[in-house]
Amino acid sequence: MHRLPSGLTVLLGWALLCVPAILHAQDDPFADSQNDAAQKITDDEPSPLLSEPTAPEALFDAVVLMIDLERPNLAYGYLKQLLQLDPSDAALLRMRDKHGAAAFLELSNDQRLQPQATDLLNRMNAAFRTYATDPARVDQLIAKLSGDPQERQVAIFSLRATGAVAIPRMLAVVAASDASRTRDVILHAISRMGSPVVPPLLGALESPDERVQSVAIDALGLLGDESVTAWLWFPAFAEDSVPSIRQASRRALARILRGDDRYAADVSGYGAMAELQKIASTHFRNEHPWSLDEDGHVELWSWDPVKDQLAAWKLAPETASLIVGSRFAKQALNLSPDRPDVKAMFLAMRLTFDAHVAGWDQPLPTGPGTAFNLALLSGPDLALETLKYSLQHSNPASTLASLQVLAQVGNRGQLASQKGQASPILQALNYPNFRVQFAAASTILQLDPQKEFRGAARVVSILTRGLNDTGSSVGLAIDPNSDRAATMAGLMGELAYEPQNATTGQDGFKIAAERGDVELIAIHAACIRWGLGQTIANLRADARTAGIPIVIYGPESVLVDAERLMEQYPLVGFALNGDQSFKLGVRQFLGQLQTPPETEAQRAARTQAAAYWLAHIAGGTRTSVFDIAPAEEALFNATVDPSTADNAIIALGAVATASSQQRLMEIAVTDAREPALRENAALQLAFHIQKYGVLLTKQGVLDVRTAWQNATDSVLRTALAAVLGSFGPTPTRITELLQSLPDPVIPTAAE
Repeated sequence: MHRLPSGLTVLLGWALLCVPAILHAQDDPFADSQNDAAQKITDDEPSPLLSEPTAPEALFDAVVLMIDLERPNLAYGYLKQLLQLDPSDAALLRMRDKHGAAAFLELSNDQRLQPQATDLLNRMNAAFRTYATDPARVDQLIAKLSGDPQERQVAIFSLRATGAVAIPRMLAVVAASDASRTRDVILHAISRMGSPVVPPLLGALESPDERVQSVAIDALGLLGDESVTAWLWFPAFAEDSVPSIRQASRRALARILRGDDRYAADVSGYGAMAELQKIASTHFRNEHPWSLDEDGHVELWSWDPVKDQLAAWKLAPETASLIVGSRFAKQALNLSPDRPDVKAMFLAMRLTFDAHVAGWDQPLPTGPGTAFNLALLSGPDLALETLKYSLQHSNPASTLASLQVLAQVGNRGQLASQKGQASPILQALNYPNFRVQFAAASTILQLDPQKEFRGAARVVSILTRGLNDTGSSVGLAIDPNSDRAATMAGLMGELAYEPQNATTGQDGFKIAAERGDVELIAIHAACIRWGLGQTIANLRADARTAGIPIVIYGPESVLVDAERLMEQYPLVGFALNGDQSFKLGVRQFLGQLQTPPETEAQRAARTQAAAYWLAHIAGGTRTSVFDIAPAEEALFNATVDPSTADNAIIALGAVATASSQQRLMEIAVTDAREPALRENAALQLAFHIQKYGVLLTKQGVLDVRTAWQNATDSVLRTALAAVLGSFGPTPTRITELLQSLPDPVIPTAAE
């Protein structure tokens, strides 16, 4: 909005508003209704106007002038009057024509005029959209494109002001006409409308009408925007591309890249697939730089197959990227149908899209027509390649989906290293998200490995954490300054982490490795015992800590050293010192790594699954592959939960320790426990004694005997008897037991 020179402000203000005031004072239908409001404004703060405005347009003139005069209170009062009049769309458009759209936007950015200024902007935009998209109006402007030069220039100016919303109607006219003259004048007009019309032109490439596609492609070439070249590679070089579309695309590429469409024959498709693959991967990682509206949405143009017309949708950036990225991935696949990495990219994109649409709190869609069923049909090799691609691009949705597919169609051989690299399934055990880690562990157990492998201990630690998971995550701060370490741990508490702190790298490593629930480590650049580099190296070398995100923090002067470590190690970021800068840096770093919070139902299901898998390991010879002894404490704790108790007891029966036998005995003899649970514990105790011998204390043996004597439930008494029998009674005791058996009773006829 233009400001007036201070010496002329009041004089020009009076001169500008004298005429509108006189004109609107005559037969003004709003004059009587606004007298009170106008009087209140001038009472509160004297107005420099000769006469108070009462009509909508005059009131808007007054608002604009009062802002230029730095009289915000008066501007606010006139703005309130204006909205109370509920101005018509026609009046709003006349205001826009006189002052320009920028005036409305500038007023909406002035906090002194809120919320009325924003309300007025929204109403003006709505009125303009209705006006601009009126087919009759656009048709009139299109008709004038064929008129004399002056009419044509006015029409082009009006269409340019209308912007992207005019493109659907202009393309519809092209599709309905066979006249080359109509096509040429519309194409010329579009080419003069500038970059705002690029999005709908890209959407028009999805049209089933070749004429619409051709005009859109030619217009893109004339506009000369290099950012659209990725959209033209496929129609220019696909084998099944229609000849007219192929030639139009090559002409457009020549004009954009070489400055003249005469070089169309020289345009090469070399590198086209790689370009498509690159931009698809950018969308897959949700890193495309979309232009967002005030609500944080993307306006995505595409062809509406239901209405058979070009249309715009307001979408979240991630949704838009998955849609556009899927198109580029499919185009890359069509250009290189035999490349496994391109197939994996396309499948990963579609699995992510299905998961995104369903929502993180819902299962992945399955059944005919879903990406999951397609993945099952495509076999284990593509599923493993898809998992590899998903891990490389840190996409948790497709990583989870790929693991789910492999759990059903994979094989043990896929756990082996490939070309010196660990299997993607084992790599997923250290993904920086526990949901993914648990899915990887479950997949490995589904594949049922028969011999030891490097990640076996990691599988057990993941199951152990899953068994007692409360949903809380630990944030660990490592800082040689104990006060600063405590402060940083507190900041992580504000970021919804349970805070922990350590003063040395060695102590921090020990905490992270032993706890199993640390999900973020913040390390000060001046870390000691070990130093920063050694601490990060050790954290990345240990399977228990390899997947924990690490944030280096410190002053800006250490950024160069931090960047070197960020390049050397995965999942390492940087945050500046300071409360707000640290929290901002952490949020930005973690933004691409985390999945939405789990529901209580999802966490409960995972806890039950952890208990099931530990019981599964306890069966057969799987304990020779998976040592579940480290899970003993968690298993005992899980016996208090009815949903996990039985499986936890079964797993405890396979832990070859005296403490495990003692815990089974405690459950079996405790009256407060449910009889069915005590029975299960007694049976497992008997099996444990048979396999590992009597490891109970003398008091433990006496407790079992006492519990057997006091048991009133016959089934429980039988189970406890099995435990007593497993103790190996003496010959004398055996004789006593035999003699205590009641004499047989002669059965009745009914028996």
